[in-house]
Amino acid sequence: MIDIGNTNLKWAWMRDGEVSGIQSSGHGRQEPAIFAEACWGQAQSADRVVMANVAGRLLGKGIMEWISESWDVDVELVQTTATAFGVTNAYAIPEHLGVDRWLTLLAVHNENPANVCIVDCGTAITIDVMSNNGHHLGGLILPGFDLMREALLKQTHIPRVGRLESIDILGTDTAGAVSSASVHAAAALVDRVMESVSHRLGKRPVLVLTGSDATRLESVLTIPCEVSLDLVMRGLSLFAMEPKT
Repeated sequence: MIDIGNTNLKWAWMRDGEVSGIQSSGHGRQEPAIFAEACWGQAQSADRVVMANVAGRLLGKGIMEWISESWDVDVELVQTTATAFGVTNAYAIPEHLGVDRWLTLLAVHNENPANVCIVDCGTAITIDVMSNNGHHLGGLILPGFDLMREALLKQTHIPRVGRLESIDILGTDTAGAVSSASVHAAAALVDRVMESVSHRLGKRPVLVLTGSDATRLESVLTIPCEVSLDLVMRGLSLFAMEPKT
């Protein structure tokens, strides 16, 4: 199973229904075939490959071609649809919902159906709300913590500063002020969404965080939440366990 994100490619092996530990590598600007060879050149070939891709056509195409030539397997590319595994997409044009967001919805609903707010903290931060009957109510997209910082530094004369892990809401230097603002801005939006949808649903939804920066956001939230870092892969596993058509 392969998850090509905006920054990293992650993969896991499934054998007899059991999923191995997830491995990850940043894809950057590498040639797809060279990158794929570095990831799997020494691995045993797979009998079946299920893949999700939000990183663009060229990288995805190159990875699929390497797999086809090296393993003689046609990749099953997962796409967002109107419905799947008991979940109904809120988007009028279903495929406009990123497949990574779709997979997190499928994973959560099939493991523990509930009113839920899923926050995926990666290169971008996405927020999606779903009712306990599997109806996706919609969501939000904002830049991730690093993108917020980079956009600010690019468009202003603020001195170039690196990322800090500070969680104090008031920074005592420029780097701290910039880093803290991005994290607390995201936390404030999550608070706002949770308050709004609680009224709509009649009860507070379960808040689930995922993605590489999930624990960083968790550290500043004042409301209970769960952290589950591998939701996209767990969503992919639903497709991997279905009979091949």
